[in-house]
Amino acid sequence: MRFILVVTLFTLGIYSPLKAQYTYFPQQGTISYEKTIFIKNLVKRYGAYAKDENSKQMMLSLLDRLPENHVFKKKASFSDKEVLFEHVKEDYTESVRMMMQMGVIESGIITYQNLGEKRMKSSFDLGGQSILVDDQVVDVKWKITNEYRSIAGYNCRRANGLVMDSIYVVAFYTDEIPVSAGPSSFNGLPGMILGLAVPELHYNIFATKVDLTPLSPGALDIGKKKAKAMTRKEVYDQLNAVLVGFLGEKMFNLVMAGYYL
Repeated sequence: MRFILVVTLFTLGIYSPLKAQYTYFPQQGTISYEKTIFIKNLVKRYGAYAKDENSKQMMLSLLDRLPENHVFKKKASFSDKEVLFEHVKEDYTESVRMMMQMGVIESGIITYQNLGEKRMKSSFDLGGQSILVDDQVVDVKWKITNEYRSIAGYNCRRANGLVMDSIYVVAFYTDEIPVSAGPSSFNGLPGMILGLAVPELHYNIFATKVDLTPLSPGALDIGKKKAKAMTRKEVYDQLNAVLVGFLGEKMFNLVMAGYYL
């Protein structure tokens, strides 16, 4: 009996560390996201930020033609050092296409993050121009909380953040995927962000599926872009010269935040 007890304790003592040692922490795969933009609320904010009464009424006149919200499909391919966040093209209603063409809602941003080098690239069209950003990763000041929720089958912890000095964000990350990144330009938490809300920009992004199949070669390549690469400040300054006279400064800043984040 004593022999059996000793063997049992010895087995548990050896097995437990081995089990912990070989716990699987995925560092490669693909995450499907849904980005919900609350279009009417966003347009109301644009109206509030309009430079004059005529611009405000022009924005608010669109409300009756718009849906309350629209859900865009997104995809993130990731390794332990890189993340490529892409727009999944679909067919859109006429009103949603109009908002995309106007730049009121984003129209297919591609964002690449190199976590080792702390660099990012993003590609999008705005103001009739093809834009390529090449800059440092976006800095977010995070404060981790003790709130949890389940997203796409993963236990996620809440963090509140501040980005671009004044934009408040809420993220839910999982340390079961130990890659410090997330959708769009977001990063900097001790795990992958599977849920994100940006109240000022009236959108949220939540993962719907995580596929841990190894990536094919070239899956994280943003591709060759004809546009000249610029920093976020250079893009801001160039578009500011073209658009701020038409939009006004507050509305222009809101547009740029939507494309940077």
